[in-house]
Amino acid sequence: MLTEACLWVGLLSVPLSWVVWFFGPRLEVGRHVLSKITDPALKAALEEAHAERWGIFVGLWPATLLLLSLILEKRV
Repeated sequence: MLTEACLWVGLLSVPLSWVVWFFGPRLEVGRHVLSKITDPALKAALEEAHAERWGIFVGLWPATLLLLSLILEKRV
């Protein structure tokens, strides 16, 4: 049961990382900090960097969850 859950969540997190990267500047996570920046060029650069960081963070989930699924399957 847990191995299948890790497998499916790992597979679903692949497109999720792309969605988070693509829509990252529009997500509410960290918007309260970015809203205080008045320079438009700096704000755009920081929004893009923030989206890339979230995409990379979520992009690490598939490998972790798929490996965890494999380890749990071998132990059971």
